[in-house]
Amino acid sequence: MTTVQTKSDYLPRKIGSSQFVPTFATSLAIQVCTVVQGILLARILGSEGRGQFAAATLWPMFFAAIGQFGITVVLSRRAAHADDLPRVMRTAIFLSFITGTITAAVCAAMQLGLLAQADAVVVTAAYVFTPFILFNHIALSVAAVDHGAGRLAEVNWTRLLVNPVYLLLLVMLWVLEVKELAWYVAALMTASVVVAVVRLALALRNAPLRGPVLPLRPLAREALPYGAMGLMSPVLQTADKALIFYFLGARDLGFYMIALTASSVINSLAAASGTISFGMAAQAHAREGFAEVAKMFRMSLLGWLCGGAALAVLMPFLLPLIYGHEFAAAVVPAIVLIPAAALAGQAGLLEEAMRAQGRPLVGLKGRVAGLLILVTAGWWLARTYGVVGMAVAAIVAQVVVMAVMVRAVREHYHEVRWRMLLPGFRDVADIGAYVRRRMQREKKPGRMV
Repeated sequence: MTTVQTKSDYLPRKIGSSQFVPTFATSLAIQVCTVVQGILLARILGSEGRGQFAAATLWPMFFAAIGQFGITVVLSRRAAHADDLPRVMRTAIFLSFITGTITAAVCAAMQLGLLAQADAVVVTAAYVFTPFILFNHIALSVAAVDHGAGRLAEVNWTRLLVNPVYLLLLVMLWVLEVKELAWYVAALMTASVVVAVVRLALALRNAPLRGPVLPLRPLAREALPYGAMGLMSPVLQTADKALIFYFLGARDLGFYMIALTASSVINSLAAASGTISFGMAAQAHAREGFAEVAKMFRMSLLGWLCGGAALAVLMPFLLPLIYGHEFAAAVVPAIVLIPAAALAGQAGLLEEAMRAQGRPLVGLKGRVAGLLILVTAGWWLARTYGVVGMAVAAIVAQVVVMAVMVRAVREHYHEVRWRMLLPGFRDVADIGAYVRRRMQREKKPGRMV
């Protein structure tokens, strides 16, 4: 049976807080897969091998993050108000091949110098992983158009698909008792290829390659400030790992990566909230719509307060049990990193709203300030106190980023008050009422299970 598509199928759809639940469910599934993947990698490769894996994927992921230079944000904003979505989608596909190819070539040329202190195993695996950049750009560009157009179902499964594919490949390598690092890096790249190919094929059903594209020069001009922001964000996310790798070596980097993964197991809250906040803010008029963004912030913060406290209590028992006693040294850094992860997630939520409102430089200021603090504090703390010192530096840096973002939203939006960001009894009551409505809906007669 063929589905008849109408003109409305190609128009943006309204994004609201009601879409938080499926988006959160997707983020939660991604987080679960990420944890399981981390467990398998830790068990199979050990602390040294886990650090080598992080080092091999570090720079390709960094270049992939900066290589689109703000184009995805601009395309998402255009899609939010587009009357010709296929044209926006064609533009996204066309530009993703250009940015992905150029960025992969630049990464390949610079990577040998960036990994000068690494051994041959890490360098070989890094070059195996470099083509990941192209396929990552394709998938992200297509998803960006869907995001702005309110097609969050498509965005969610695009975000999710890479994880079960990668997990399946990891299980296969584990069963086959493969130990070589390059195979595990290649598995991650293969999963990215699968996502890009599937997503591209589906996008081309509604947006054939032949046809007009958006004017490229205005897109490039609009993307410049977002590109600056896109450069600084991965720098901040990479700086702590790079400092540990160059000061302490691959083994301590392995501990730090496990601590990061363990401390961020409830980060799906902020990821889902940020996705919804960007869509709502992109579709709202300038300086309006902060009430919904604030609600997302409060709900996410409540989740962090409850989940983070429970995670800190359980961490000394669960982390060695799950990852192995070899990683017991990661327990204290993981606990210290919980507030850093919470602050990063909440600041990212506000940053997404500001980016969607056309204010990317606000986030850039916060990232620059955070980076300066992270590098300055981390330079001394990592060498003096090791992985725990870097975790403390991460907290201080994220406090600075959060302070900049809170001040920015207050100055940008109309009628913003500090208490709008603080959760209260009404938010708890709203959550309870929503849960009751969902339970009543599930109990309706005739509902299929």
